[in-house]
Amino acid sequence: MIRASILPALTAAALISTLSADSVTVTGRTVEETGVAVAGVRVEISSAAGGRTATSDRAGNFSVELPAAGDYHVRAEQRGFFVFQKSVPFQPGASQLTITLNHLQEFAESVEVAYSPSVIDAKEPDEQKQLTNIEILDVPYPASQDLRSALPMFQGVVQDTSGNPHFNGGASNETNYTLDNFNISDPYTGRLEARVDIEAVQSLDLESGRFSVERGRGSAGSLDIKTRMGDDHWRFSGTNFIPGITSQNGVLINKWTPRIQFSGPIAKGRAWFHNGFDTFYDVNKVRELPAGQNRSRSVTGSNLSRFQVNLTPSNILTASLLVNYNDDNHRGLSFLNPIETTLSQRQNLYVGTIRNQSYFSNGALVDVGFAESRGLLRQSPLGNQIYEITPFGHSGNYFVDLTRHIYRQEWVSNAFLPTLYALGSHQLKVGVDFERTSVDRFVTRHDYEVLRTDKSVARRVSFTGNQQQQRRNFEASNYVQDRWLPREGLTVEIGLRTDWNQIVRDVLISPRLSASYAPGWMRDTKFAAGYGIFYDTLPLATLMQPQDQFSQSIFFLPNGQVRGPVETAFVADEQNLHAPRHRISSVSVERKLPFDFYGKAAYLHKVGSQGFTFVNELVGASNFEGGLYQLRNWRHDRYDSAEFTIRRTFGRQYEWVAGYTRSSARTDTAVDYNLENPIFGPQGPGPLSWDTPNRFLTWGWAPLPKRIVPHKLRFLVGETDVLYLVEYRTGFPFSVVNEDGFLVDGPNSRRFPSYFAINLHFERKFRFLHYLWAWRFGFNNLTNNGNPNVVNNNIDSPAYLTYGRGQLRAFAVRLRFLGKK
Repeated sequence: MIRASILPALTAAALISTLSADSVTVTGRTVEETGVAVAGVRVEISSAAGGRTATSDRAGNFSVELPAAGDYHVRAEQRGFFVFQKSVPFQPGASQLTITLNHLQEFAESVEVAYSPSVIDAKEPDEQKQLTNIEILDVPYPASQDLRSALPMFQGVVQDTSGNPHFNGGASNETNYTLDNFNISDPYTGRLEARVDIEAVQSLDLESGRFSVERGRGSAGSLDIKTRMGDDHWRFSGTNFIPGITSQNGVLINKWTPRIQFSGPIAKGRAWFHNGFDTFYDVNKVRELPAGQNRSRSVTGSNLSRFQVNLTPSNILTASLLVNYNDDNHRGLSFLNPIETTLSQRQNLYVGTIRNQSYFSNGALVDVGFAESRGLLRQSPLGNQIYEITPFGHSGNYFVDLTRHIYRQEWVSNAFLPTLYALGSHQLKVGVDFERTSVDRFVTRHDYEVLRTDKSVARRVSFTGNQQQQRRNFEASNYVQDRWLPREGLTVEIGLRTDWNQIVRDVLISPRLSASYAPGWMRDTKFAAGYGIFYDTLPLATLMQPQDQFSQSIFFLPNGQVRGPVETAFVADEQNLHAPRHRISSVSVERKLPFDFYGKAAYLHKVGSQGFTFVNELVGASNFEGGLYQLRNWRHDRYDSAEFTIRRTFGRQYEWVAGYTRSSARTDTAVDYNLENPIFGPQGPGPLSWDTPNRFLTWGWAPLPKRIVPHKLRFLVGETDVLYLVEYRTGFPFSVVNEDGFLVDGPNSRRFPSYFAINLHFERKFRFLHYLWAWRFGFNNLTNNGNPNVVNNNIDSPAYLTYGRGQLRAFAVRLRFLGKK
């Protein structure tokens, strides 16, 4: 009996020993062309007997156990890169494998390459979205020279009438904007004001709802603008050598957006550079104004230079310099604001960065970086004539003359530690971030008047007090995060972040928890959920308002009585202020559908508390007794959204995306009190100014079917693609006031008409003089829908609810030089 039981055990042990001796342990890294690690790559190693998959970590590392040696097919996919495919023989024991992924580009050296399709990363609990450089360049969104105009291609992002993006129901300054992981937001406004050439952008990476504690400054989301780097090939491209033509108010050459890119090696295999330059010349024509007084001109330019040196294969140094320039001679021109009311604006910005990344043999990654930003804004009126606000529009010279300087220094350090094993695997990440910011403003204001329909003066406003304001702030942050994989298909991410700043001086603690689950019995499906506490960067524009001047208003009543002066001032007790706080919970499900479609449904619930708002301390005061507005933490916001998205990559390089978002963005303090345009009325609840309950968006591109073209004319079609974008959304809300500036009804009680636009373009690639070119033409706003962005909201005006149109149907042309065949 004893011998009988020993024999099977020895046989099994021998079999296991034989299999172990023949097994293969593959460890490797996924990197891009210049050796920088690529995270989140799905690596599949397969043979006729089956396959194994793995996902690369932050340092690009992955590991796969193969049952036996032999020839295997290796496939690696990640959005933003071409698919990597290669046959590799593996010997028994340990094997090393480095996978080099090539970034997407419109003109590839090989016709066999294919775009990576949507990949469901089962080990990624964060809510991540991405726009690749191909999508940014191919989709025909309006105002395509401005990178901000591409952002509404994300579900959950809308662009207001001023061009500012709003993410997930938040204000523009509630999003964390970074350029290659350095803070790029304006220190004063907190918004994305910097300009980056769209052809220098590699991808736009958005995290929202659930995102790492590494991203700390923004409850609405975190947007990273990743930019291109050169490689061992010399590349040159140019766009729009020919000025644009529009059919708005007749044929008019009104836009010129030349863009030039060049890149290549400084030392092959070791050092590279990339330079992207663009400029935008724009002549805007307002058809409602008289001829000769209906045009504004602006010139905007940017240049981004990037450099990379691989000091060693495991030590990578990168640096960059971004330069912005803007010259706008009639800023603010509209049918309500004729030329004499506009501003002359000059603006520049300089952002320099340097970063060092070190990779270690045990899988660790350490990066250290520094960035410095300096900027100047100069806005001046065209004269000193008194500014008049009438029921029919405005006249005179604008009353504000402004000079503003901004400055920021940022130090960052992050460490991705070697994987630890205890009840599963643990990927630890720690980091610190220090920022010093400074804003200086000098502002002068002259009087303005509010007139009635009969041109009698209803109110005269003057200003007095401090003309110079200054603000400094220092912020310190640190975080620790553990990505725990307790079992196959389950990932739990636990993080803790602390922040401190010299204004509020509280230690802000932000715990976050998220998880993803990919059940083995439900192939190509992932469930994810998370909860976290988020704090926003303190808005210096709001905090500096109490340093500003105060206004005095004199009211001239129709019966001849004079009331006033009524004083409006803003004050703050910063010792009793707290940082705005948001609690966010979210759930989502992703699944690969039949016919290679990918579907996703997501729900987001965000509750804001301790938000900044100015409260009139003169409780019970009449409209003619003025206001002393105290900055308080009394604001509460709420945002709920349900998103449904479906997408497909087909024909190896074409895409189609469609999505619908149902959302609600509301607050209990919807009135925005400010010095230069005071609203007289009680604070109250209402929708936020960018609330859009319903939004449908679809975009994509595909080859033009040659079968619809007569056979003899098919040579004209050639390599022609059809590109489109269709968007519908509910109109933005706005408030109604009377001729004295008093709020009528509740705040944001009316809405603009619904927005609807169809952009349809055709692009043909052709070869000329051994070079590849792309010629595009088409129409924006094909149906010529009004899509107003300006309204007369004075209920006493005969022109009440007169809307100023947005872009009319316009013919657009683009010529691109893509490179040598």
